Amino acid sequence: MKYPKLIVMVVFLVASSIYSQTNFTENISSLWFAGQKTNVLSIATNRLAINSNDIAGLILKMEYEVEFLDFDNVTNTMQRVLTQGALITTTNFVGCYPDISNDIARLQYVLPLYPTNKIAGDRLKGNIPGKPFSYTKIIKALEDDGYFQ
Repeated sequence: MKYPKLIVMVVFLVASSIYSQTNFTENISSLWFAGQKTNVLSIATNRLAINSNDIAGLILKMEYEVEFLDFDNVTNTMQRVLTQGALITTTNFVGCYPDISNDIARLQYVLPLYPTNKIAGDRLKGNIPGKPFSYTKIIKALEDDGYFQ
């Protein structure tokens, strides 16, 4: 009987996070830090289902793919973040875009060098709670620019 209640609670949490007009950054950061990273991916997936070019959804998806070493998808997602991010001209986002752009460039260089014998073990480490969401600053910039209104 505990599982139906848990499922309803998770669905409510995810739905409220998706459509939250305020505190989007705080919600995402809290979920990520608590280790509820699949919920963050669900938010990303739902946002991208509505708009495949949603920059927030792309950033959330990219963070998840990097965290879990999803090499099959992450390079495409990184490219989409760069492409869509370059189109956004809001003040706060423009100020943060070079940070994420530089980070993606580093990741594109480093990820192909990842030791194959460590991938499986390191993927499990993605589930460890207590890690901060890497792109909080850029999601906050979007929020400050009114992106989620």
